[in-house]
Amino acid sequence: MLILQIGERPLRRDQDSRELEGKGFHRETTDTLEEAISFIELYEFDLIVADLDNPAMPGIDMIREIRAVSHIPVIGITTSIDPRLKIAALDMGADDVLTQLCGVDEFLARVRAVVRRRCGYVDSSLSSGRLNISLAQRMASVDGVPLRLGPKEFMLLELLMLKRGTAVSKAACMTHLYGTDEFPEAKTIDVVLCRLRKRLAPQGLSDIIESVWGYGFKLKDTDADRTAPRAPATLRRRALATA
Repeated sequence: MLILQIGERPLRRDQDSRELEGKGFHRETTDTLEEAISFIELYEFDLIVADLDNPAMPGIDMIREIRAVSHIPVIGITTSIDPRLKIAALDMGADDVLTQLCGVDEFLARVRAVVRRRCGYVDSSLSSGRLNISLAQRMASVDGVPLRLGPKEFMLLELLMLKRGTAVSKAACMTHLYGTDEFPEAKTIDVVLCRLRKRLAPQGLSDIIESVWGYGFKLKDTDADRTAPRAPATLRRRALATA
C-alpha cells in the first residue's frame, strides 16, 4: 500500500521505513499541505496520514483542504486530549483519529481497517469465489490451500482484490508495489502479473485477472451478489418450508 504522511508523526521518517516496506507498505513524506496536494495529483495513494499538530496549519483546516481535492482515506494524528479536536476532525471528513502515538503494528492495523472499509470489506479476510487473502497475515489461498506467492505477487493480488470488479491503472499498480522513489521500467508490472497468473493457473484461476487494454488490470468479481445482504438462516429455512 502507498501512504502519504503529512508532518512528523506518527512514523519516524528514517527508522520506520525498512519495517514498513517489510510489511508491504511504501510511504511518501511531506511537511506542507501544498506539497501534499501536489503528491495527491501525481500518485494514487491508498491512505493519507495527517499530523493534526503540524505547526504549519491547524489540523481541521488541513482535513478540510484535503477533502476539497480528494476522497482518499485520512487518519489524523494528535497528542491533544481535547475531544473537540477529534470530533471536529471526524466531522470534517477524517476516517479515524489517533489521540496518542502508537507502535508500527497497531498503526498498520488501523491503516488496513480504514482501507478495507473504504473498499467495502468488514474484516481483513477478503474473498472472491474460491480465492481468499488475509491482509493481516499477508497470505493467499484457494479453497483453503495456501498459495506460494512472492512479496510483489501478493501485493499486486492484494490491490486487485481490494479494487475487485474495478479496473486499476498500471501506474497505480506500480506505486502500490514500488512506491514513488525507485520506479522500475513500466513492463516490470507485466512480469509480476505473468508470475501471479502462473501461480493461479494450477487452481484454474489464471483468467481471474483481466487485462484492460491501454489501461491496466481488473480482478473479476465472481460474487456478483456480494453487496446484497442475505436473509438470516432462520428466515431462509422458514421460506423454504412454506414454499
